[in-house]
Amino acid sequence: IGSYPRLILQFELRRNVLYFILETYVPSTLLVMLSWVSFWITLDSVPARTCIGVTTVLSMTTLMIGSRSSLSKTNCFIKAIDVYLGICFSFIFGALVEYAVAHYSSSQKCAAKVPEEVRPDVL
Repeated sequence: IGSYPRLILQFELRRNVLYFILETYVPSTLLVMLSWVSFWITLDSVPARTCIGVTTVLSMTTLMIGSRSSLSKTNCFIKAIDVYLGICFSFIFGALVEYAVAHYSSSQKCAAKVPEEVRPDVL
């Protein structure tokens, strides 16, 4: 019963999602797709696959650092964008490691075949 004066404070927060999509999500997705292009390059083309792998790893690292600097300065928390970029980085780095493993195993197979081919020539 009666009149009770009160103060009402209402915050309306808006996030510019288009900025994050164009500055972070689209480039990181394109970098992952570019790193997968190396799967279609022949195994013998070492400079091409190495160049694509190293370039995409360094570009993704730069993108990760840039996204951290554009966000708020709460260093103790992991954000969702950090998890997303970390997963993208692991895909890109995995493509580079896959090539290293495939190249090593193919060179080991070639080295194992060479002595077998040399023996008939010696006899």
